[in-house]
Amino acid sequence: MNRFAQAGAVLAIAALAATGANAQAKKYGSEAGWDIFISDAMGPGCLIAKKLSPDVQLEMGIDATGGQLIGYMALYTKADANVTQGQQLPVTFDVDGQPFTGTATAQQMPGFRGGSVPVNNIDFIYNLAKKHKLTITPEGRKPIVVSLDGTDAAFKSLRACQEAQKH
Repeated sequence: MNRFAQAGAVLAIAALAATGANAQAKKYGSEAGWDIFISDAMGPGCLIAKKLSPDVQLEMGIDATGGQLIGYMALYTKADANVTQGQQLPVTFDVDGQPFTGTATAQQMPGFRGGSVPVNNIDFIYNLAKKHKLTITPEGRKPIVVSLDGTDAAFKSLRACQEAQKH
């Protein structure tokens, strides 16, 4: 099994607004069902977000703080996720049948709970654009299956957003 995330730093994702979007983020655009945001708290960095249901949102993005681009994935729910702030939780990601492991750091925000996983290989995030299905399985919890339809267009906008932050 591949080691999904080895970055030592944990990304701090700001509280989600009532719409599910990052509260400290400015909307950059939308592509193929994904919203693209700029987050000044991440360097600035850019992220794509998609509501999987009215109560669940997935985010994938780039943290540009510290001068080095680091990717991350985050999953949030309005339901009781049975996690405490800062709790470390092993998680498996299956990308079109290829498993990766990582450690999510739990986050609790007003109305939402979930966690984020830093990714030390930025290309892993960008390469999801060509994939079809992502299955996220936090240890001891049910798997969450995410269609990656539309990620190619969304990641093109994410790259453009991130490139625009350099200027």
